[in-house]
Amino acid sequence: MAKITLFGLAGTGTSSVGKTLAKKLGYTFMSTGNIFRAKAESLGLSLHQFEELCNQNPEHDKALDQDVKKFGEENDNFVIESRLAWYFIPDSIKIKLHCDFPERIKRVAKRDGVTIHEAEKLTTARESFGAQRYKEFYNIIDFAPDSAFDISIDTTTTPIEKVVERIQSYLEKKTDSR
Repeated sequence: MAKITLFGLAGTGTSSVGKTLAKKLGYTFMSTGNIFRAKAESLGLSLHQFEELCNQNPEHDKALDQDVKKFGEENDNFVIESRLAWYFIPDSIKIKLHCDFPERIKRVAKRDGVTIHEAEKLTTARESFGAQRYKEFYNIIDFAPDSAFDISIDTTTTPIEKVVERIQSYLEKKTDSR
């Protein structure tokens, strides 16, 4: 039984890894990125426009953060992919995925059906906006310090299945040491 929080910037593979891991473990999967995108779509806004709205009216962002916190308090046996779930669910197993910037941008461009240039521009803006929000709302200066995570995995050249295997191996060792 575990609460697993998965952090990674755009293009690191958090959604793919999270879904695969949750399925293998028989856990619930939740993606705050998907919730954020769905909220933008429901308002008829692009992701960038919704981020701008959140910047002007932070209650949208704070409500999502509180939903994540509440989910972590009320549930078990889940994998949640989120930028700040590690912060809001302190009793979770915290996993960080990282990837070289050019590879991340390539993945984002492919996923979103945009040019490399557009993917780089949008990704850089989103990450800057996120860092600003985390500092302003929660006084988090470094929103992904390695010291906050139990395990960190480079996904630049590692296939999803291998990343999931490494996480499962870590979880087994952690369970055995209890």
